[in-house]
Amino acid sequence: MYKNLLDIIKKFDRARILVVGDIMVDHFVYGTVSRISPEAPVPVVNVKSEKLMPGGAANVVSNAAKLGAKVYVAGVVGDDYNGDILKRLVGKEGEKGGKGKVDSSHILTLKNFQTIIKTRVIAHNQQIVRFDREDNGKFTDKVYKQLMDGIKKIADDIDAVIISDYGKGLIERKFFSSLVSFLREKNKFIALDPKVENFKFYKNISILTPNINETSGGSGVKIKDEKTLEKAGRVIIKRVKPDYLLITRGEGGMSLFSGAAVNSGNKPLHLHARAKEVYDVTGAGDTVISTLAVARSVGASIADACYIANAAASIAVSQLGTYAVGVDELAALLSSD
Repeated sequence: MYKNLLDIIKKFDRARILVVGDIMVDHFVYGTVSRISPEAPVPVVNVKSEKLMPGGAANVVSNAAKLGAKVYVAGVVGDDYNGDILKRLVGKEGEKGGKGKVDSSHILTLKNFQTIIKTRVIAHNQQIVRFDREDNGKFTDKVYKQLMDGIKKIADDIDAVIISDYGKGLIERKFFSSLVSFLREKNKFIALDPKVENFKFYKNISILTPNINETSGGSGVKIKDEKTLEKAGRVIIKRVKPDYLLITRGEGGMSLFSGAAVNSGNKPLHLHARAKEVYDVTGAGDTVISTLAVARSVGASIADACYIANAAASIAVSQLGTYAVGVDELAALLSSD
């Protein structure tokens, strides 16, 4: 089986992906703790280093580019310092260890918007606190028209689209409906990483990739075992009507449901987790959806695409912080099967 998967990976540099969603900066502060503050019962972190990385939908861009794909990104930043940083970070993603290239020309810079930045303080491999600076305001029809106009111009150049919804306001009902209708007309593969509060308007995508908590929240079913997992999956498929549903389950692996088989009694395909050690699950969902979309773009079956994505996720969670998986390390893991 692995030879077939390796043949798929070798074609990753042919993939052309569009990522649409909430782009942001991930700011990591690393340090050590040796005492408690005399001012309050909190640890004092002695900062040793800091790192800025593409976050949210921009992390999806990082992952797809590291795999070798040509990636277009559509999103918004503020006319501010962090916005400039984010555009530079995204633009450099194709240059860092992967063969992929990033086209960031469809990122809109808005005057009355604050670029989203999430700061995580980490000491001794443990996240101590996270604080967010963000704008969750609504965007004007003009902004959405600019985004759609840009997407329409590049539609014939892309194989698949990833909609990365972090619940920060960009993905709303009207825009989502227009975007998906247009992409369906163009026969594009549409992968959606969802946010629970927006399940009410998700419809007609190719694959939905919620984690276990999002699955429970989106279905209203408390998931305790595989029976309740399957029940939750069937509820979501009936509501959203995706072609496929992929539930990421952390240490439980992943479960793939076919939308067409929801009423047939067919069981989902369960893929066991591969990671031997889990250091950090931050961004693992981004790794899954980007790898899945890239694999489908070059002709992989849905099952093979999920198998490869599951392998990529096992590499990502073995690293501290968000991590983009490269083709070589993915190939090496699959070759060991």
